[in-house]
Formats: sequence, structure tokens, C-alpha cells
Amino acid sequence: MEPTVVDETVEQRSSSLRRGAIGTRHLVFFVVSAAAPLTVMAGFAPLAFLLGGQTAPVAYLVAGIVCAVFAVGFTAMSRYVQNAGAFYAYITRGLGGTVGAGSAMVAYVGYTLGEIGFCSAAGLFASTALDQLVGVTVSWGVCAVALGLIIAVVSYCRVDLGARVLAVLLLGEVGLLALLSAAILVKGAPEGLSLKGFDPSTWSTSAMGSLFVITFVVYVGFEQTAVYAEEARDPRRTVPRATYIAVFLLAAVYTFTSWILLMAIGPGALADALAGDPSTLVFGINQQYLGTAATDVMLVLIVTSFFAGVLALHNAGSRYLFALGREGLLPARLAHTDPRSSSPTVAVVVQGVLVVGAVAAFGLSSLDPYTQVVIWTNTPTLVAVLVLQLLTSVAVIRFLGAHGSEDLWHRLIAPALSVVLIGAVLYLVCSKLSLLTGLGPVGNILINVPLIVAFVAGVVRAQVLKARRPEAFVRLGGGSPEAA
Repeated sequence: MEPTVVDETVEQRSSSLRRGAIGTRHLVFFVVSAAAPLTVMAGFAPLAFLLGGQTAPVAYLVAGIVCAVFAVGFTAMSRYVQNAGAFYAYITRGLGGTVGAGSAMVAYVGYTLGEIGFCSAAGLFASTALDQLVGVTVSWGVCAVALGLIIAVVSYCRVDLGARVLAVLLLGEVGLLALLSAAILVKGAPEGLSLKGFDPSTWSTSAMGSLFVITFVVYVGFEQTAVYAEEARDPRRTVPRATYIAVFLLAAVYTFTSWILLMAIGPGALADALAGDPSTLVFGINQQYLGTAATDVMLVLIVTSFFAGVLALHNAGSRYLFALGREGLLPARLAHTDPRSSSPTVAVVVQGVLVVGAVAAFGLSSLDPYTQVVIWTNTPTLVAVLVLQLLTSVAVIRFLGAHGSEDLWHRLIAPALSVVLIGAVLYLVCSKLSLLTGLGPVGNILINVPLIVAFVAGVVRAQVLKARRPEAFVRLGGGSPEAA
């Protein structure tokens, strides 16, 4: 009798996410903020130039096109399934509860590792900003813990408040990138403007494979639109619309900004520019074209860019906890929401404790926050998202083929093409992981062990649920009672 009472309680709580709270623009803010455009350009673009030279902007464009192809089946599926655990729900409905439960745990661990890495990086840049701008010395670990606590508080509040915070931070960082790009165009590039890097005859297969390790990691957070489907207004329309807008914006910003930065350096001078410290490359360009004050602003905005990314990932992780608690894969208490804000408060607090605890532990260690903590936590996030996208595409084919009324392009051709493309990218990324991690094969396997353990734990939990509560197992992936 007791399990039945628990089920009823969970179902009552499951409908208490604040429905209709966010619209298309909010969903776009969540996705683009998780991608952190300014951070990507300042932190990852120099590495992309180092690996691919003039072809770096092309790799960002290719990654965007692959994401757009994936979005066709992904958004078609969103019209039939609305669940805070988006990848998990889609995979469950297409491939079954066992694979879905394993995927859910992989998604949660992947997002949480990504949040830990972003929070550590935010703490590092905050420490640097305090030192350079106001002369106050605070360790990166203390800054990261403080930022983690602030993020947990914002996430605890209503979801639309978090969206407004992200909107302000995002407009600031994108605005600075736009200002820098305009200054380069107005003042002129040292070697003029050239599109030579977009000529296929200049591309190197090996270089492009290495570049994909960088350019695909910056699209992590792609699932954010569907994660908020239960809280969105008219999710059957807003989720697809926001997904396509976000992919287009990210592809346009990354491709154009990396190209204009390349022009500011000069293709012929790229090797010399990268001979020094690549992490200061974009700051140097900003100093040259916009001056000292704007460079100080850039340093502050990089901190807020990381902050926005952490907030977006915190929301995603806590909503996965909420969804898994609601459906019986994790303790039901995680499905509790606040009566006033309709925020999944218990899940938000648990997520905050886990992330802040991990960041504090790393802060007390001797590990380098940028070359070790960030890289070793965010690399599994990239692997997790690619695996989940691959499984989702397969699930879309199976589900829409049996239940949907979509045309051939949406239910088969685009998802099948997505399987091929993402499978190839996953292979290239896994074969080139050392470029990111600096580790050998054994080290690369070890940092991805949490994903393997997560999948096995999810499969085992699904089998236990199937044996003890078969009616709950059948309902996996259904979402809230209203969505179901």
C-alpha cells in the first residue's frame, strides 16, 4: 500500500512546475547563455586557430550545420513529448525505459560535471578580475564557491527570474563582441579581409577532425529548449522555434566572430601571434581596437559569461533531478516544488550542495583550475552530449515511425543523417581527446568513467523499478500528468 501513496504524492507534485512561465526568447537565452559566446571566443578561439589556422571559422559553421540537422528530429519529437528530462524522455519513448534510465543518469552527470568546470573557471576569472581591477587577492576556490552559492539562490527563485538575469548578462557579452567586430571592420585589418579559409581546397581532413573537438564542445547546452518544455508557453511551437533560433545565432556569432578575429590578427601573422600565450590573444586584439577600458570590461564580462553558463547548467541539472525523482528513478523528494515559485527547490538545493562541495574540494587541491579541473570535467560533458544526441536521433526514428504523423524528412531522413554525422563526430572527438585533456589513453578513459558508472547505475535502477513497481516503469519518460 505504501508505494501507491508515494506514487500519488509524486504525481501531485509533478504538476507544480510553473507552466507557461517562459516564452521563446527565454528559451533562447538559456541555450545561448549555456554556450557562453564571449568565453568561447576569448578562451577557445585561440586554440581553434592553433589547431586549424584559417579553417577554424569553417569548423564552427560545420558544427552549427550538424546541430541544425539534429534539431529537425529533435524538435519534431518535442511536439509529442514534454518532459524536464528531455534527452532522457525522448530516448525512453523510442528505445525503452532501460536505455532511457541509463541515458538519464549520463545526462545528469554530464551536465553536473560541466557545471563544476564552468564554476571553477568563473572563480578563476573572478579572482583575476578582483586582483587586476581593485587590487584584492582572493583565491579562485573561494570565488568559485561564492559564485556557486549565488547561482543556487537565483536558480531557487522563479524560472523567469533566472531567464531575465541570463538575458542581461548575455546582451552584455554579445554586445561587446559586436562592438569589437565593428571596430575591426571600421579601422581595417592588417592584411585586408579574406575568405580564403572557406575555400574547400584549403581544408585538411586531419586538422578538421582535431578542430571538431573544440567547435562541438561550444554547442553543449543544445537540449536546454526542451528541458523547459513543461514550463514553456505553447511548447509545441516555442521549443522548435527557440531551438532553431538558438542554433542559428550560435553558428552566426561563432563563425563570424572567429573570422573577424582572424582578420584582426592577419592570416600571415597567425603563427607569430600564437607563439606567445594564446589565452591573451583576444584580450590583445580588444586592447588594440577598443582600448584599456573596454578590455577591463571584457575581463568582467568573461566572469559574467561563465556565471550565465553555470546558471543555465544548474537549471538543467536540477530539472533532471526533478524529473528523475518524479518518475521513481531517484528519491521522490527531489520532485518537490515550492508552492509560490513552482521552482524544483529540493532539486536545486541538492544540485547546489553537490556542485559547491566539488568546487570547494578542487579549490583546496593543488590542481590547476583551467588546464586540469575545467578540462577534465568539461570533456566528459562533450562526450555525454554527443552520445545522447546519437541515441536521441535513433529514438526519434523509432518513435515517429510508429507513433508520429511527421513527413519523411522529419521522421527518417534528417534523423538518419544526424546519426551518421554525430557518429562520425563522436569518433573524431574520442580519437582526439588528448588535444583537450593532455592525457594519454588511460587518463582519457578515467575521466569518462563517471559516465559509464552513471549509465550502469541507471540501467540497474530501471530493472529494480521494473521488478518492484512495473506500473511506474511503464510510465517512464511520460513527464507530468498534464503532458502525458
